Parts: sequence; structure tokens; C-alpha cells
Amino acid sequence: MMSDYLRYGLSISRKNGLFLAAFLTVFFLAMRALGLAHEYYLRVFNALILILLIGRGILSYRSKLEEERYGTFFDLYRISLRTAFIGVALFSVFLAIYLDQIDPAFMQEIQEVESPVPFMSPVMAAGIVFIEGLGSSLIFSYLVIQFLKKPTVEFKTEKA
Repeated sequence: MMSDYLRYGLSISRKNGLFLAAFLTVFFLAMRALGLAHEYYLRVFNALILILLIGRGILSYRSKLEEERYGTFFDLYRISLRTAFIGVALFSVFLAIYLDQIDPAFMQEIQEVESPVPFMSPVMAAGIVFIEGLGSSLIFSYLVIQFLKKPTVEFKTEKA
């Protein structure tokens, strides 16, 4: 018998990972078009996008389960991390291509204004975004799972 994670979790995380990559790309391009790409406080919206799609994946997985249960913590955590990995990896690849081929002037601007090292390449910049995205997804996945779990019921017993 196939586990619920294999039956539902892989496709849910793949779909939500693709949505995550699309939303991050659209948000980045919108911020770039509005001239707000250097405003670091707007990175909060990247976190919100990540949290919403992780939560969407968890709720979607729980709705597919046949029994009234949530799925194990590790299944939910794997779905969350796989969603984040797919989305952040695809966005990082897009970012490397964007900085190298589409807008090298932006890469030059990053090197001059914000880079701690003068030899930062588009691949290094995308790698930093990838590591940051996966690091935050480790924390956000745990928090979202805890936030979405159902409350437990305590049975009161009579003392003799």
C-alpha cells in the first residue's frame, strides 16, 4: 500500500513549489519595475509568500487524507521543505539568469552598492538567495505546522 505522502504529498509540494517560484518571480519583477528592488524591508513579503504557500500545501495535504487525522509531523515537514526547495531553487535559477543576461546593470549596481565582496557573480548572488530561502523555510515550515495543528482534547478523569 502506498503511503499518503507518496500518494498526495509529492504532487502537492511540486504544484505549490511551482506557484512559489512564480509568485517570487512576479514580486521581484514588480519591485524591480517600481524601483524598489533595494528596499530590504520589502523582503517581508517574500516571507509572507513562503508562509502562505507552505500553509496551502499543508492544508491541501490534510484535506486529501481519508481518515480524520493530520498526517505525521515529518510528512508535513517534508511537504513544506520540498515545496520551499522547488520554489526557491527555481527562483534562484531565474535570478542568476536575470542578473547575468537580462539586467547586468542591476548586477553591477549590487556589486558597487551592496556587495561585501567586489567579485560577486550572478551565480553567487542567486546562491545567497537560495541559502537564505531554504534557511527561512526550515523555520517557517515548523512554525506553520505548529500554527495549523488541531488542538488536542484532554479527557478529565474523576479522582477517587
